[in-house]
Amino acid sequence: MSMLPEGIWAFALLSFTSLFAITNPLVAAPLFMAITEGHTPQEKLRTLRLAVTTGAVVLVTFALLGGAIFQFLGVTIHAFRIAGGIIIFGMAAEMLQAKPSRLKSTSEEEAEALMKSQVGITPLGVPMIVGPGAITTVMVLAGDAPGFFHVVSLFGAMALVLGSIYLVLRAAPWITELLGQTGVNVLTRIMGLLLAVVAVQFVIDGVQAVLGPMLAGSG
Repeated sequence: MSMLPEGIWAFALLSFTSLFAITNPLVAAPLFMAITEGHTPQEKLRTLRLAVTTGAVVLVTFALLGGAIFQFLGVTIHAFRIAGGIIIFGMAAEMLQAKPSRLKSTSEEEAEALMKSQVGITPLGVPMIVGPGAITTVMVLAGDAPGFFHVVSLFGAMALVLGSIYLVLRAAPWITELLGQTGVNVLTRIMGLLLAVVAVQFVIDGVQAVLGPMLAGSG
C-alpha cells in the first residue's frame, strides 16, 4: 500500500503540465537565439544558466511567500485563483493563435534586450522564462497543496520544468531548425489549449469555493 497521500500524482502532473505550458520554452527559443547572436558558446551558456537560476529564484520565492502575500494584501486564495485563471486564459488565447504573449514581454523590451550585455536576468529570466502567468500558477498551486508531499511534488515539478527549459534553450538552434516555424506554432497551440483548460479549472474552483457556502446557506 502506497505511503503517499491520495491525489499526489494528479497534483504533480497538474503542476508540471501547467507550468511547462505557461513557460513554453519554444517561444523563448527564438528570443534567446536573437539576443545571444554573436556571443561565444561560453557566453551563451553563462547567460542561459543565469536566466534559469533567476527563474528558479523567482518561482521558489513566490511559492514560499504566496500565503504571506495573500495575508498582506487581504485577499483570499479563491479570489487570486479566479483572477489568475482569467490572466492565464488570456495568455492561452494568444498561444492558440501562435502569438507570443505580451504579458511576458513587449516588443520594446525585446528590442532593448538586444542592446543589453546582461540579458540573463531580464528579459530572459524574467519575464520570458518566468512571467506573471508562471508566478500566479505557482502561488495558486502552493495555496492548493494540502500537505507536505504535495508541496514537495510542486517543487519537483518546478525543477523538472526549469530543467526542460534549460535543455530546450541550449538546443534552441537545432530544435527550431528541426521543427520549423510551423512545428513551433503547432506545439504552441497545443500548449495553449492545455493552458486554457487549466485556466478554466482555476476559475471554476475559485467560483465554487466562493459561491458554494452561499448557495448551501440559501438552500
